[in-house]
Amino acid sequence: MNEMEEFLNFGAVVKIRQNYDDELFKFIELMKSVGFLKEYIKCFEKNCCFDKEFNEFSESVFWHYVEINGGNTNDTCIEFQWGKGFTWGDRKQYVDYDEQMKILNVDELIKACNKEELFKMNYEYTSFKDELKDEELSDLDDFLDFYEWSITKYPDGKYNIKDEQCNNFDFEENTTLDKVIDRVYFRMFDYFTDEEDIEGLLEEGSFEYVKNKYESYMKIGKELKLLDEEKGKQYAEWFKEVAQENKEKCSIEIDKDI
Repeated sequence: MNEMEEFLNFGAVVKIRQNYDDELFKFIELMKSVGFLKEYIKCFEKNCCFDKEFNEFSESVFWHYVEINGGNTNDTCIEFQWGKGFTWGDRKQYVDYDEQMKILNVDELIKACNKEELFKMNYEYTSFKDELKDEELSDLDDFLDFYEWSITKYPDGKYNIKDEQCNNFDFEENTTLDKVIDRVYFRMFDYFTDEEDIEGLLEEGSFEYVKNKYESYMKIGKELKLLDEEKGKQYAEWFKEVAQENKEKCSIEIDKDI
């Protein structure tokens, strides 16, 4: 039996984690797509995951029911019982009941149901180096590694950004490579200017590191035609202030045409 068959025959249960990649919502949408399970899961959603005040699906309602029933509010397991429908219980209870019980995650069940396309999982990983064939753009791929983002490529030629830490996607709908480049480039540059410890780097005497990274980012922006006059001026003014702070350590001439 595959994972889906085991799930339906009590050989496996599905682990749902709170506040992690909308797993409960994804599980419900998956079950709605599996034909005969649609009515069972609609009943589960209505009885366990429905906010009557706002008349909508609510994950918090489900976890409230888990809490008042003494369950683990970090994660819980859902099973399917023929004639009864979907119920939930603590992972430890299932393992104690049957040590051979499989604990699946939602992504594993999606793959077992061959529903990867429904959840944007029918992708291959790629990189800017592979897509753009330009070694000069390595800073973009370096930032992806640092930021725990990946570029995903789909059979229809669309792309997306996957947040590996949160296991979700940056764009609601798969998009073009140009839009992915734009998103990553400006997130990279804004992280550098707004979140990196520039003051600490200057105190350590690492002005050349800051200067080289700034110049590299500006070069990439110009090469890819991402920087309009306003944005280019904004970054140039930022660097001018950084250089001014460092003037006692290093004399540098700022290019007025940047």
